[in-house]
Amino acid sequence: MKKIVGIWGSCLLLLSGCSAIQNMDVLNPAGSQAEEQYSLIKLSIYIMLIVMVTVVVLFIRFVYKYRARPGFTPEKHQENRNKKLELTWTILPFVLLLILAVPMVKSVFGEEKQDNTGAMKVKVTASKYWWKFEYPGEGIVTSQELHLPKGKRVVIELHSKDVIHSFWVPQLGGKQDLIPGRTNKMALTPEKVGTYQGKCGEFCGAGHSFMRFLVKVDSQRDYQEWVDKMKKENTSTKLSAQESEGQKVFAANCLSCHATSSAVSANQGKEGPNLADFGDRKRVAGFLPNTEKNVLKWLKNPKKVKPGTEMPKAKGLSNEDYAALSAYLKTLKK
Repeated sequence: MKKIVGIWGSCLLLLSGCSAIQNMDVLNPAGSQAEEQYSLIKLSIYIMLIVMVTVVVLFIRFVYKYRARPGFTPEKHQENRNKKLELTWTILPFVLLLILAVPMVKSVFGEEKQDNTGAMKVKVTASKYWWKFEYPGEGIVTSQELHLPKGKRVVIELHSKDVIHSFWVPQLGGKQDLIPGRTNKMALTPEKVGTYQGKCGEFCGAGHSFMRFLVKVDSQRDYQEWVDKMKKENTSTKLSAQESEGQKVFAANCLSCHATSSAVSANQGKEGPNLADFGDRKRVAGFLPNTEKNVLKWLKNPKKVKPGTEMPKAKGLSNEDYAALSAYLKTLKK
């Protein structure tokens, strides 16, 4: 008995780790689309609970009524057919399915018919294994962190550069696939200020589990302040000797793939993530806390940190070069 309890305890302990990824709770919606989906989840649970309770009650009743006991004699005559019961268990499931299907279909087609005039537009491009976010109306590009204003309907245009990915922010809405050569769209309306975890919901390769991003929902004023900062060029104070050396290392090894300006023109032809606000980001490589230790870990061996990543390891750099490069990247703030 103790062994069984120990096994179950271990399983529960492991399952508790499923909540380690912050804000991936579909039962705590923070957007109108997620709220609607949550209502559908509750409706299906309530219906299934009614079915389950009915079945359990009838099961207990029949087991008790027809149990073997002294003096009990089973009926000799057995009913072969009961049309009323047959009709009941045929029609009732159909009715339950209708109760579930009608609001679900209404939700899906209702969302498609929404008027997107005046909605904010964001272009999302997925690559192995990172996310690029473009704001056509603002003329800025960023990566790994998507900023959205509270209460504003946002139409997201989805693209993929390599394989099928899936855009998913559980607390804001459902999933939508990103398919190479095809443009899909989805809409979100964030209703609560906060930071929400997003990730790829479609297995896309060795680095799939690390293909995460953050969605920061700001107040209208804070969002506009962020946009204004992103439109400005980096105006860092004087660089230290180490940071200046890191800038040279960056120019020689990283500048061909990464831009340090969020302007659309500066990002053309760049294959890697935009680093204009790298120093302000909470995460390195999409999932590691943005600390000096993790930055160095990522720079020195990116493929070990995120299997399958297309970011190459810079050759011929010393530990001092890596330290200088890390120090320079920390100066890229808005």
